[in-house]
Amino acid sequence: MTKPARVVVGAALLAVAVTGTAKADYLQKSITAYKPEDCKPVVEQVIDDRGIDRDNITKIEYLTYYISDSEAGEDYHFQAWMNFKNCKGNFVVDMNRACQIDKAYSMGNCDQEAIGVRK
Repeated sequence: MTKPARVVVGAALLAVAVTGTAKADYLQKSITAYKPEDCKPVVEQVIDDRGIDRDNITKIEYLTYYISDSEAGEDYHFQAWMNFKNCKGNFVVDMNRACQIDKAYSMGNCDQEAIGVRK
């Protein structure tokens, strides 16, 4: 492959990577979070994207998870804990202070199939 062809292929791959990332981060970039409830639009997006049955959700609780609190400052994350009608447990969305999702997972007997989560 010639050098110009490699540059074009590399640029095309970069454009695809950036486009895929932009959609995932779009909502988080527009939020300034001061409290966990400020991340609600991100959690709503997770519910839609994962196909969680809204009729099965009984409660969503927004929490601040403190990692450390020292003279240097606080280190904390935000979390959303969802309770469901058909199982004992939760689906948790763990986010950093900018509402960017670190991880989302189910706990207890609320496995992903029970609450309708697509992988």
